[in-house]
Amino acid sequence: MLDQMNQRLKACTTFEAAIETILRDVVALHGAEFGNLQLRIGDRLLLVAERGLDAPFLHAFREIGRAEHCASARAWETGDSIVIEDVEADETYGPFREVAREAGYRSVQSTALITRRGRLVGMVSTLFANIHSPTAIEMATAQAYAKDAADYLEKLLGDTELESKAIALQEKLYASLETPAAWDSAAAR
Repeated sequence: MLDQMNQRLKACTTFEAAIETILRDVVALHGAEFGNLQLRIGDRLLLVAERGLDAPFLHAFREIGRAEHCASARAWETGDSIVIEDVEADETYGPFREVAREAGYRSVQSTALITRRGRLVGMVSTLFANIHSPTAIEMATAQAYAKDAADYLEKLLGDTELESKAIALQEKLYASLETPAAWDSAAAR
């Protein structure tokens, strides 16, 4: 499976295509209902790609700081994958529980995209409708793939700054949402 994922990734000739491939393949690997990919900009993670998530989720996770208690911030803090088997039972996930209920997920895992040189490029997360914990082999595959993916993203960047790519991808993602009214109603919740 890892070899096939890497072959699909290496077939991508653009940074944007690689982002979509990484997200698609990790969601498929875990058999998850939802997923997202964030890129690091200084002390923030910007959400730049998603699968199946709604406007309230996208609003809540548009930009995450390292000190927040969601799965991706915890994975950033530890430099390791984080699995929250049940967001309802996880005490520190409290600020995000309502968003989880509205989006329809009960479990989440986040894996850091860290290059072999130690640079955090971003985070890939999968979300599950039910209480769930990915298998050990799924997590080992995701972690190995994350290193390969981070290195490949860095290679595709070339001289381009990660920040400019992240901002452009996020602007494209959020521009594709239906209407500003959807954001207003999401922010009111």
